[in-house]
Amino acid sequence: MIRAVKMRPEKRPDADEEETEMKLAIRSAFVAALCILLSAAAYAEPNEPDYFYSGPLDSVTGQPVSSSSAQTQVRLADGMYYDFDRRAYAYPVGDGLYEVYASVADGMIVTERVSISANDGAALNVYRDGEALENANLSEISQIGDYAVTAKSGDSTVNLFSFRIVGPETNLSGYSMPAGFYILEATRGEEEAFYERSYIGMQEEGFYHIEYICPANELRYTLETTIDRTPPQIELEGRRDEEGRFHSAVDVRGLEQGDTVSMTYNDVSAAFPADGRLDESGIYTLWVTDSAGNTAMEQFAIMVYFDLNSLIFFALICASLAGVLGYMLYKRKKLKVM
Repeated sequence: MIRAVKMRPEKRPDADEEETEMKLAIRSAFVAALCILLSAAAYAEPNEPDYFYSGPLDSVTGQPVSSSSAQTQVRLADGMYYDFDRRAYAYPVGDGLYEVYASVADGMIVTERVSISANDGAALNVYRDGEALENANLSEISQIGDYAVTAKSGDSTVNLFSFRIVGPETNLSGYSMPAGFYILEATRGEEEAFYERSYIGMQEEGFYHIEYICPANELRYTLETTIDRTPPQIELEGRRDEEGRFHSAVDVRGLEQGDTVSMTYNDVSAAFPADGRLDESGIYTLWVTDSAGNTAMEQFAIMVYFDLNSLIFFALICASLAGVLGYMLYKRKKLKVM
């Protein structure tokens, strides 16, 4: 009996090599595709949840502050920190000797009132334009000017912080943000104003609206003011000679509401009259400062002069002298006749 046997085709020797090469090619293609996907993911725009984070940030690392330490204190530059409970910036003095609190950070420019307080036993001084404030209500500081706050620490005096209060009009040349603050947006009039991250130049006149933020405590601030660089325009009315000297009383014209006038008369400080009329002979120097802080100076001399009143007075004196002289002559003639 003959049995049929199914014969398997004989495998070629080079078939194994072709199969191995095909597997390697497939594996290499897979690895290359995986690398491309990983590279694309690495360079793709991140979709991190911190991008939408709205809580306070650590001033050193820039990372979100944990909920256990947030809402109490946030440390800022130069040793100061923000106290959420007091809603104030705190300035430590000495090694925990005491602390001074203020509604402004060091270097701020504001238009609203500023409040300053301190722990019991604090020895602090507040200066406005270089002069110490005596018996001032530090909880409501509103006068326009440059302020500096110092405190005693042992036998030494520590400069804590400074700030400026400006009015609706000012002649600022620019605003450098306090340390740790940066500008969000700024406009001059209806147009966007050019600014850097922490500085805006204000050389051009106009109305400025500036919004900026302290990321550490998430507080936003706004400064709105009009830049005015035009000095006051005043006029001196009177009889003036070719050398600029007056031979009459002088009326100061052109003063506007908000202008302040300081004056010296013969190099001595004197009060400027309310009606603006100067009638005494001598040398005058006037400084006129407008509400924006621009100043104009005028210096002039009033010579000895005769006006209607002085002429009448002089005529009366002459008449009196003539009367006395006439009476003396009359009496003399009468004595001779006798």
